[in-house]
Amino acid sequence: VTFALKGARVIVKTYQIDPHESHKMLTQLEVFLKGVRCKMSEITRIVINKGPGSYTGVRVGLAHSMALSLALDIPVKALSNEQFLKTIA
Repeated sequence: VTFALKGARVIVKTYQIDPHESHKMLTQLEVFLKGVRCKMSEITRIVINKGPGSYTGVRVGLAHSMALSLALDIPVKALSNEQFLKTIA
């Protein structure tokens, strides 16, 4: 899983998570946010990459993103791989 934070600068960090342990994604998000000194409440929107990726992997990522979007009351947007890479560049 890869997380990116875009503010004054872009911070990107990738974590290896066993495909059978997707529940650890939120724990890794907390680790990432703590490492960049950002609170969950400071997130203003979520942007996800529609692929490429495994069908299940993309669905799991989307499910986590939608849950965070609802919990934090912020928008979520899915972008193509090309658009996503331009966004975090």
